[in-house]
Amino acid sequence: ATPRSTARQLVREALERYGLAAEEGTWGEYVLCDVVGRPGGPGGAWQVEHLRPVGDGERPLVLQDVWKPKTGCSRRFEIRRRQEVERVCGGEDAETPGEWPPP
Repeated sequence: ATPRSTARQLVREALERYGLAAEEGTWGEYVLCDVVGRPGGPGGAWQVEHLRPVGDGERPLVLQDVWKPKTGCSRRFEIRRRQEVERVCGGEDAETPGEWPPP
């Protein structure tokens, strides 16, 4: 990844690298998510405090430099199924986290 890499490019490359994009276009079923949280859930599991799908044209490394999580939290980028993310985050603005994992 470079500062010029878009979210769409990174999703496509990751799926191809791990053999998950069996057919051309399968990568469109996935979205890169900006996830802010902290360890400390049951068994040390990651506790999501904020999940936002990254726009296909956004540049994650630039985003990482521009916006820092609050003290005590960390950021990670995750690839998730687009349909699942839309169901959880649908109708919410980018500042309001959805419940994750979904009930």
